[in-house]
Amino acid sequence: MLKNILILAISLLVYAVLGIQNFLLISISIGTTFIAARCFGSKYRRIIFIVVIALNAGILTGLRFLPFFADGFSSRVAFWVSLGISYYTLQVLSYLIDVYKGKYPAERNPFYYIFYVIFIPHLFMGPISKFDEFKAEIDAKRPLSWNNFYAGALRISWGLLKMFVVARRASIIIATLSEKPDVYTGGYALLAMFMYSVLLYADFSGGIDVVLGISNFFGINLIENFDAPYLSQNIKEFWRRWHISLGRWLKDYIYIPLGGSKHGKIRQFISLTVAFFVSGIWHGVSYIVWGFFHGAFVFLGDKYNTRFKWLNRLITFVIVSFLWSFFIWQDNTMLAIRMTSTVFTNFNFVDVGQNILNLGLTLTDWIVLGIFAGWVFVFDSRKTIFINKIKSMKAETKTALLCAVILLNIVFGIYGFGFDASDFIYGDF
Repeated sequence: MLKNILILAISLLVYAVLGIQNFLLISISIGTTFIAARCFGSKYRRIIFIVVIALNAGILTGLRFLPFFADGFSSRVAFWVSLGISYYTLQVLSYLIDVYKGKYPAERNPFYYIFYVIFIPHLFMGPISKFDEFKAEIDAKRPLSWNNFYAGALRISWGLLKMFVVARRASIIIATLSEKPDVYTGGYALLAMFMYSVLLYADFSGGIDVVLGISNFFGINLIENFDAPYLSQNIKEFWRRWHISLGRWLKDYIYIPLGGSKHGKIRQFISLTVAFFVSGIWHGVSYIVWGFFHGAFVFLGDKYNTRFKWLNRLITFVIVSFLWSFFIWQDNTMLAIRMTSTVFTNFNFVDVGQNILNLGLTLTDWIVLGIFAGWVFVFDSRKTIFINKIKSMKAETKTALLCAVILLNIVFGIYGFGFDASDFIYGDF
C-alpha cells in the first residue's frame, strides 16, 4: 500500500508542476463520476447517469469546438484545458458506464479511483485503461525486482530510440514539406504522407513503450496499444492493431451499444459512422472527415482484398498514409484533400528524387532513418517473440543489451537546441 501511496503522490506532484489549473477539470471529472456511481442505488440513477455523462462528454466536446468557432480565443481556452483530458475523460466515462450496467460495483475507496484516473505514466498518451483491469494491477503483489527493472528500462530505451532516432528525423521532413504546400505537391505530398506514417507510428508507439516501461518498474502491466498495425490487410484489421485501447473503447461503448453488426448493414453503417465521428471529435474538429473515411473503410471490411497478402498490406498502408493527410495539414481540411489529389495530377517524382537531400536531412540521416525504421518495424512485428527471448537471457546479457540500446540513443538521437520533451504528437489529443 505504501508503494501505491508513493506512486499517487508522485503523479499528483508531476501533474501540479505542469500547471495547477490542470486540477480544475480533472477534479470535476473525478468528483462527479465517483459520486454519481455511488448514487446509482437511488431511484434517480438514470437521470444522474445521463447528466454526469453529458457533463463530462460535454466538457471535452466543448473544448474541442470552442477554439474552432472563437477566433483569437484559442490561447485562453488552451490555458484552462486540463492536460490529458482526452484520455482521462474516456476512462471516467468507461467506469461510469460499467458501474451503471452492473459490470462491477461502484468503488468505495476514493484512493483507488483517483489512482486510476491520475496515474501519471498513462495520463497523457494512454493506453486507455478500464477500472476493473487497473484495480487488479493495483491490488496485485508487486515486489520490486531486477526482472521488472530490466524489462522497464529496456522498454523505455526502445521507445526513446523510436522517438529520438526515427520520429525526430521524419518530423524534419514533414516540417519542410508541410510549410510550403504550394511548392511541395505531387510526389512531395506522397512522400510527406508516407513519412508521416513512419513519424506517427514511431512517435506514438515509442511514447507508449515509455509508458509501459515506467509501469513495469512498479510491476503494473498495462495493455499493449499496438500490434504491428502496418501489417494489416484492411482498415478493419488496422483498427484492431492501431491504438488498440481507443479502438476497444469505441467498440465497447459506442459501436456495440448502437447495435454493432447484429441489426443489418444499414444499422452497422450508422453505428460505425457514429463511432468514428466520436473518434474524429476526440482527436479534434479538424479530424472529423478523417474519422468518416476510416469508418467507411472499416464498413467495407475485406471487400477490396486480393488473394495476395503482401498486396493487401501495401494497399492498406497506402490508404492509411493518404488519410494521414488530415493530420499533416490539420488546420485546413480542403487543403489536405487538395494535396492528396495532387499525387494523381502532378507527376514530379523525378524531381523529388533529385531534391531528396534538400528536404532537411543529409544522406547520412536518410541512411540512419532507413536502417532504424526497418529495425523498428521488424522488431515490433515479432515483439512477443523477442520479449520472451529477452526474458530468458542472463542478467549480464540483458545489461549489455540495455547499454547497447542506450548507446544507440546517445549516438543517433536528435536532441539539442529547439528540442522539447513535451513535443509529442498524440499528447495534443
